[in-house]
Amino acid sequence: MSEFRERTLSALEWSVGGQVGRQAASFVIGIVLARLLSPEEFGLVAMVTVLTGFAAVLADFGFGAALVQKDDPEERHFSSVFWVNLGAGLLLTLAFAAAAPLVAAFYQTPELVGITAALSLTFVLSSVNVVQRTRLSKALDFQRLSVVELSALVISGGVAIVLAVTGFGVWALVTHAVGRTAVEAFLLWFVNDWRPRRILDRAALRELIGFSGSLMGTQALNYWARNLDDLLVGRAFGEQALGAYNKAYAVMLFPLENISRVIGRVMFPALSLVREDRALVASVFLRSTRAISLLTFPMMLGLFVTAEPFVIGLLGPQWRDMIPILQVLCFVGLVQSVTTLTGSLYLSQGRADLQLRIGVVLKLVTLAGILVGLRWGPVGVAIGYGVATAINSYPAFRFAGALVGLRFVDLVRALLATLGCAIAMAAGVWAIERLTPVEWSALARLGTNVAAGVAIYAALVLLLRPVALRDVDELIRERTGRFTRAHR
Repeated sequence: MSEFRERTLSALEWSVGGQVGRQAASFVIGIVLARLLSPEEFGLVAMVTVLTGFAAVLADFGFGAALVQKDDPEERHFSSVFWVNLGAGLLLTLAFAAAAPLVAAFYQTPELVGITAALSLTFVLSSVNVVQRTRLSKALDFQRLSVVELSALVISGGVAIVLAVTGFGVWALVTHAVGRTAVEAFLLWFVNDWRPRRILDRAALRELIGFSGSLMGTQALNYWARNLDDLLVGRAFGEQALGAYNKAYAVMLFPLENISRVIGRVMFPALSLVREDRALVASVFLRSTRAISLLTFPMMLGLFVTAEPFVIGLLGPQWRDMIPILQVLCFVGLVQSVTTLTGSLYLSQGRADLQLRIGVVLKLVTLAGILVGLRWGPVGVAIGYGVATAINSYPAFRFAGALVGLRFVDLVRALLATLGCAIAMAAGVWAIERLTPVEWSALARLGTNVAAGVAIYAALVLLLRPVALRDVDELIRERTGRFTRAHR
């Protein structure tokens, strides 16, 4: 068991470290591009990526996760999955390139023809990465995976900034998306010595399809639950409204991408290794969720009370329309940051089928919320999405937790102390913001608010010492002690 713990913690360290590096780079690149380009240009790309993103979910067929979950995959499994994914990637690239005029007609935006054709290249480029990425993930080798992903982001982001400065407009964003996928493909093949053999074994695919089919259905449902709002906002209100909404959503996703999904990416393969010990799975899940909340709760509530100086100071006044949308989505991010890991419970226990059935009902609730909110514009859509997320939080955890003996009340109790500290911090920052001189610049107000928020939250956490802090403290002491002993 100590070996499992050591491998998992090492994977988490590299995964978190790599994600911090990627998101720091992505944050800087995003701010620079937002200041150089307009919401309309971001909206044009978002109109296409909401469709290409869904196709990308289908292109994988869920085989990557099925290979991770399978105890003893053989070469016939890996090679067969590679060729199937490559074929799907090629077909999707051709299909989307041919359908580019239809996409432009749907949004009534002719500029989307070329953008759609260009972005369709991401399908074939990403299809060659599935097995290479899966092998690294299954081995918990997040060191090489993190280096690859960070390098691809920095290279493609640098090229995009140069193109934006030289006047290429929306094509800077297109190049960023395609270039990042291309660089990742090259580097993953460079660092991984596995190569596919000429094997296409139908029996091997059938062994995986039961798990992967249910997972693919769940992923498709999750995708539209999180992206249908983009599709409807773009169709109903145009590229400028979608640009503001999509950017607000991207900011809200920051803690999920940096913390929740990083840990989730490690938790699934790690929990799969010990899935027979339900008590251990439950313990690891609760400790991971507490650690997530220690960071995401203050980030989301702090962003809620500092949304105006954040947007105006960092992105520029042209993004003012996204402020109320961002404030609503902060509450969505708070809830989703601690419910995202429930997927790891389903998958580690081999119950992707149950996850799919529960997901169908939950996504219908999300769809209803979005459709009801649509009549009040982008802000109404955000509110409808938020209400649906709150309603879904109980059943989302209820059935996943039952697989390992956890109740919803166990999750709530684990998070109450951290939530209380975050609320108190947000109230303090709100009061400080009200007292800040109006002649101060947005950046000065933001800096003051952030500094005050960090100080207030740190003081509260150190004074009250919630269980989440003790978990993280023990982990840091353990890892630091091992590092010190190893380097004596």
